[in-house]
Amino acid sequence: MKFLKKNISLSPSVKVSNWRKTAVGTYANTGDCQVYSIQSINIEPALKMLSRRKELTLGHLAGKACATMIQEHPEINRLLRFGRFYPRKEISIFFQVAMDEKGADLSGHTVRNIDQMSLEEISEDMRKATSRMKAGDDFHYKKAKKTMGKAPSFLLRPLIGLYGFILYGLNLWSPLIGAPRDAFGSMMISNIGSLGMQTALVPLVPYSKCPLILALGAVYEKAVVENGEVVVRKCVDCCWTLDHRLIDGVIGAKMARGFQLLMENPERLEL
Repeated sequence: MKFLKKNISLSPSVKVSNWRKTAVGTYANTGDCQVYSIQSINIEPALKMLSRRKELTLGHLAGKACATMIQEHPEINRLLRFGRFYPRKEISIFFQVAMDEKGADLSGHTVRNIDQMSLEEISEDMRKATSRMKAGDDFHYKKAKKTMGKAPSFLLRPLIGLYGFILYGLNLWSPLIGAPRDAFGSMMISNIGSLGMQTALVPLVPYSKCPLILALGAVYEKAVVENGEVVVRKCVDCCWTLDHRLIDGVIGAKMARGFQLLMENPERLEL
């Protein structure tokens, strides 16, 4: 049908371990299976890079680092549908964006194939998308906002659930839905530091089917031990939320260690 397409480009389902099957059978929904972790990272090398390259932000660096880690651990980049695991064919990351200083209007933008982009390309993609949304020129953002605004409050939950089932359960998309295809990508990043927050554990969004969220906190000074001496370093709390049905502790820990290595050595993020 002309107005009916696949929402996400997926590979055929893959076999998983008995433990992963057990995890799917154990947890009834996204809210049951959330695992949280807080990771403190020395951000001084990244801040030095940002001081030289004003177009970049910590969010851009974090997005590129996450994309690299997903590329190295493709088990993360899967969609769970009807108890089966379907690998995604691309790596995309949804960046949450505050559209006004009061935080009354929140939206976001998905950077697609982010693993294939340079830091400058990520920055430019985000800049253009944010400008369109703030100017009211983003068609999907305006349509989704209008639809949600018109729906009665008591209908929002079933309406959102229906959207999620059609888009991710059935993997079908139509322009009539009013949302972009694969709107939330492989994972989400929320820059809570831009709002002045240092630490926050963010819940997974059930209808998005994203198995991973990173909340990037504000920069703060922290006493750390280096070579047996206590020194003060500028750090950031990286607050992870993962879906235990798709991501176990082994893969999550490997990704977190790799993410830290890249953020503390940002030159490795260059293509």
